[in-house]
Amino acid sequence: MMTNPYTLSAQPDITVKNKFLTFIAVALIVVTSGSVLFGKLLYSDFIMVLFAVAVVFYFPKRIEPRQFLILLLVMIVILGNMLLYRTNIGGYAGLILKIMAVFMVLNRLDLRQAAKSYQWLILALAILGMPFYLLGAFDAALVRELIPPTSVWGGAYRITPFHVYGLWNMSRNQGIFWEPGAYQVFLNLGIFLTLFMNKKLMKWRLVILTATLLTTMSTSGYMICALLYLAYVIRNGKREQISRMLLSLFLFVPLAVFIAQSGVITDKFQDGNASFDRRSLDTSSNLELMIEKPLLGWGFQNNEILMERYSIPDSSNSLLTFGYQFGLPMLLILMIYYYFQLLRPIGGVVQALLVFIGLLIVFSTENMLFQPLFIVLMFLDTRRLQAQEQTERGEVHANEVSRIRSSLRQQRVATEKGL
Repeated sequence: MMTNPYTLSAQPDITVKNKFLTFIAVALIVVTSGSVLFGKLLYSDFIMVLFAVAVVFYFPKRIEPRQFLILLLVMIVILGNMLLYRTNIGGYAGLILKIMAVFMVLNRLDLRQAAKSYQWLILALAILGMPFYLLGAFDAALVRELIPPTSVWGGAYRITPFHVYGLWNMSRNQGIFWEPGAYQVFLNLGIFLTLFMNKKLMKWRLVILTATLLTTMSTSGYMICALLYLAYVIRNGKREQISRMLLSLFLFVPLAVFIAQSGVITDKFQDGNASFDRRSLDTSSNLELMIEKPLLGWGFQNNEILMERYSIPDSSNSLLTFGYQFGLPMLLILMIYYYFQLLRPIGGVVQALLVFIGLLIVFSTENMLFQPLFIVLMFLDTRRLQAQEQTERGEVHANEVSRIRSSLRQQRVATEKGL
């Protein structure tokens, strides 16, 4: 089979180019990662929808050996853990289903288009949800009168298509997700992609996303956002850009000061605050269990031991939860792998470390590590992303140039000899 000497690769392009399909795949990954309606109330149904979309539209035509090796290692760890404990088979099956669905999608997804789709999706959620949030913040009684509560996984929410209210507290913006601390994760990811994945900085997007983030009143959200902006300033340290960034942030100072003085943030660092006490208990209990069985852990979703010893049904610290369920060695391997996954697209050790610290904060405060959105990080082919960027900029590696020239020379010689 002859290949075109003008092409950069002999392999066919298997990327799904359809923008609508890309948006649908991204939207499914987002809503199955923590939205109350689709990711909790209809959890099993929409995981199956995600898997079906992956099979129908993203089934692998070709699998990169490196990505397949990663999938194989992940499956060995999960199946080994399952065979060791032989409990909670349904939980393992659901996890495998999510991982396989995300793997198939990532194997053929147009990564740059997916980043654009995510930015538009989170912007739409922020804009459409804001009127609902303001209504609840200023007239909670009216919301309680108009929207009845719905029981979801032992809790209760007042659900609308574009916003979810807590049962009583409506002063914090939680979007369509189970709590404000979860919403900030998705907003900060939108901020990250806006800062690091666009050729041109979209300031108006940053204004909307940062303003919405402030309404979550999430301590961890503010910390992660500050780390992202700091990483961006270090990466793009031009005086003009820094001054513009500082000016943009200055616009939010009055609101930030008001939130700080309200006690929502400062109270979390004091004993007696429900959020502080619960996260402290999650951290200490998970650490104790991990230290007790550091090598192999206690088994995936083995929450019975948490209830038995500490009277808590689960843990918000997904980082240490992974550690006590799969063992300390696997936790260290996963974190090192994730750091290097971030290092390549961000392009600098310091700024990658800042973003990685933000990721650790996410995993340490929210049950996010095995959500589909973060399973993406397992299979994110950052080398393919870099290749896309180089192709868009018209850059070609030296070895590719040599290969093309060599092929052209051979073609010219063959023509002169009359072959």
